[in-house]
Amino acid sequence: MTMAQNTAIPVNAGVVLDFDTSLGKMGLSCIPLALSDFYASHGNYKTRLVLKTRDSRRDVVGTTASVNALTSNDT
Repeated sequence: MTMAQNTAIPVNAGVVLDFDTSLGKMGLSCIPLALSDFYASHGNYKTRLVLKTRDSRRDVVGTTASVNALTSNDT
């Protein structure tokens, strides 16, 4: 008999936050905790979100560049 293998399917999810603000710092710590709690309660889900975080640097142009980097096939 073979042991069950981890069959989780990774799904990339982009997160753009301002790392220098309290809200951005809170998001950086709370989002992974929420995902961990969710998957602990729903272990039967086959997909797993993989967070790809980027810093907006309090700049609209920086935010746009971050979104472009996250949506390109290179990341």
